[in-house]
Amino acid sequence: MPKEDIIIRIYIDKELTKEIQEETFDFGIVPAGEVKEFNFWVLNDSRANLRILNFIIDHPEVEVVKAPTELKPKEIGKLILEWSPSVTLKQGLRATLKISGIELWSPN
Repeated sequence: MPKEDIIIRIYIDKELTKEIQEETFDFGIVPAGEVKEFNFWVLNDSRANLRILNFIIDHPEVEVVKAPTELKPKEIGKLILEWSPSVTLKQGLRATLKISGIELWSPN
């Protein structure tokens, strides 16, 4: 799962049954000039409060439209990515999502 030292799981469904297991996201094929929105759900799968979350996608044509900046333990947030390709890719687009932030642990 794409992450940097924090425990966040990413799902393609709101019921959290279809987790993304790979380090890269497969955006498929979108015709040039069109815009496609992708909705994901992120789960803080730790007992720490996650703060100052930053979601960065490694492709210039994919934008993070909405992402949580904080997640309490076991809290779910919505992540929206948008792809606006300048050319139609025969094989589709694969891009890596990097997540950073800080963990705040309770003394309990």
